[in-house]
Amino acid sequence: MDELRSNYVTFGACAILLIAYGIAGPTLNAGFQDTFADAMAGVLRHGGLMHLSGNILVIYFGGIAAEARLGSARLIALIVICAIAGTLAQYTIVGPQFIGASGISYGLLAYGVMMARPPRDMTIAGIAIAALLVLEWLYLYSSVAVYVHITGALIGGSLAMFESLFGSKHPTLKPMQRTHIARVVAIIAQTDEDDAEEAETGFLEDGVDGMFVLMQKGEVLGVTGYSLDDQVDDVAWLSWTYLDEQYTGQGLGGDMLNDLLGKLKDYGVRKIFMATSDYEEFGRPIYANAHKMYEEFGANIELTVPDYHNIGEAKIVYGLDNPEFEAASPPPPGTETGIAITDIGKEPETMGVMGLRWEERPVGLAGFEFALDKAAGKGARMVVLAIPSDLSDANAVALEAHNFKRCGQLENYYNPALHQVWWVCSLGAKQ
Repeated sequence: MDELRSNYVTFGACAILLIAYGIAGPTLNAGFQDTFADAMAGVLRHGGLMHLSGNILVIYFGGIAAEARLGSARLIALIVICAIAGTLAQYTIVGPQFIGASGISYGLLAYGVMMARPPRDMTIAGIAIAALLVLEWLYLYSSVAVYVHITGALIGGSLAMFESLFGSKHPTLKPMQRTHIARVVAIIAQTDEDDAEEAETGFLEDGVDGMFVLMQKGEVLGVTGYSLDDQVDDVAWLSWTYLDEQYTGQGLGGDMLNDLLGKLKDYGVRKIFMATSDYEEFGRPIYANAHKMYEEFGANIELTVPDYHNIGEAKIVYGLDNPEFEAASPPPPGTETGIAITDIGKEPETMGVMGLRWEERPVGLAGFEFALDKAAGKGARMVVLAIPSDLSDANAVALEAHNFKRCGQLENYYNPALHQVWWVCSLGAKQ
């Protein structure tokens, strides 16, 4: 549904062609067309399902790529111009007996192919498109509306060249589209191939909602995004955030985060957390550049959980208040001070770590011994408990009696006066 809203012009254009074909059926002879108006109406007609399907496929894929870059209004303008100019060229040079939306499809195809290439390779892409058109003119002149194709390709290709030469010279953050997945995965793989594989699977299965790409002249320089917290409505977690290695050290990472915070303000997000780790490969901390970027932007380490992901690999969480968000007064504290454990579950991205699920109770602790024994029976080496700071303060002594140790807290997690405190228990220590 979100993809439909983001690309409604593309889907609308395809739907119009399908509806027109459903009403008029295949047009096997265009001899009835005499005027320019007839030729323009012929844009909605097709000779058969193969003719229709070919144009719709190109319009669909080219339209999604173009709508991500141009926006809906400019894409409508491009479609209309390609349709009118292509029809006018063919009508003037050859006559009105032709049908199909190929002027639109060739315009979007040329724009998409040109913008998918780095600026230095655009000339090669342009030559390839020109060669295709020359072959059509030489061998298919009598069977296709070649001047429609040429005009559409010239308009789409010229727009791409113009944007490359005179478009914004400053990178801008734009919503990520499925057409960006391959480039984004390649950027992530520069740092961590496992993360790249996980990200690609997530994008393909769950979509790219909440993700943004840093674009400059049609080229993806980096990626960032967010996911809303599943407990607190106005808190978000930073999603995959990576910058192409050749663009690091230029302040682009900070610009990318700054733009993201501006967008999150509009979504009512008051704070964003960044979960990372101290993982090393061959003695090199692979997330060092990311940590430096977070710190330069003003984020602080709020929580470190040793041996969380694996023995020797800690969980690190940075926190950053959204400076553009105006916080409301915090709600009054609750009256219940006890904790009852309701379940346990494996913590994501960990080896041998279980998390305790809990609910409030009037007073005291309940279910801890059973939960710890159950976790040990499942082979867990450690359990973690994340609770509000008021419950943590009220039960600190009892938690320590169960061999829990206070690990740290996420500041202002639940509201501007209520933190999330993390406690950990080593099951080896318990036994």
